[in-house]
Amino acid sequence: MKLIAKLALACAVSTAALSAGAAMAADKFVVGYANMADTDVFVMARKTAFINAAKTDPNIDIKFTDANNDASKQLDQIDNLIAQKVNAIVVVPVDYQGIVPGVEKANEAGIPVIALGIQSAGGKYTFVGSKNVDAGRMQAEFMKAYLPKNAKILYLQGTPGLYHSQERLKGFQEALGRSDVTTLANLSGNYDRAEGMKVTEDWIQSFPQFDAIIAANDQMALGALQALQSANRLKGVMISGVDGVPDALNAIKAGEMSQTIFQNAAGQAKAAFEVVEGLKKGEPAPTEKLVPFESITKDNVDQYMKK
Repeated sequence: MKLIAKLALACAVSTAALSAGAAMAADKFVVGYANMADTDVFVMARKTAFINAAKTDPNIDIKFTDANNDASKQLDQIDNLIAQKVNAIVVVPVDYQGIVPGVEKANEAGIPVIALGIQSAGGKYTFVGSKNVDAGRMQAEFMKAYLPKNAKILYLQGTPGLYHSQERLKGFQEALGRSDVTTLANLSGNYDRAEGMKVTEDWIQSFPQFDAIIAANDQMALGALQALQSANRLKGVMISGVDGVPDALNAIKAGEMSQTIFQNAAGQAKAAFEVVEGLKKGEPAPTEKLVPFESITKDNVDQYMKK
């Protein structure tokens, strides 16, 4: 009888522990974070900043996925997050158009969506980030002011077809406003440093003289810098990028790059987490929460290097 009593007590204690564990899990606000690509330097900086922000609330649990720049894979990952009945989804879309079915499925399931850094062409969501057209505009304003008369320039596009690539190019083209400036070539480097370097190497062979390379992100700009340095062609060529990554800041400090447009990874992550916290409290989600781009040049680079 004593053995039976002990077994019964052990079962009761075990059941109570499981119930307590389930209750604790139920108390968690679960967020699915569907990342575009863990290989992207800026995207990973923003993800790390989001993780750090989330550490302030032990009642928030985050489930991460990595689409590795595959839009179809990202949709499958969102389906899985919906099946797990997460409380909210933060998505860094691979593609503006391609993410729409995922956003709409989350809407149907009653799961709020935060599009971080890149918007969605459809569905209901909160956009947290910076307007990509503004990055291109700021690059154009800098070049408009500093390019010599009758300048020749080259433009390194982001991945073709992606909304943010199109928006950055559009912002640049619309704001340049210099009829004397000739664009010699406009090619994609797929947001990749090695590809940016390869395209620039080809340009160096094709064009005996040019005054600037404008890149849609810092990785391509840094690749262009490497190519110009290797060919001893950097002198007299301005280079502009987007994101404000440490390597670009160091290049500006060294006088090797002229400009980068700071996209505030920590600021965007913090803003996204503030939306998550609001959702957890039952507050209505805003339509958007903007974090402005900022132009960095030799005149103000020191203050960004301290961040």
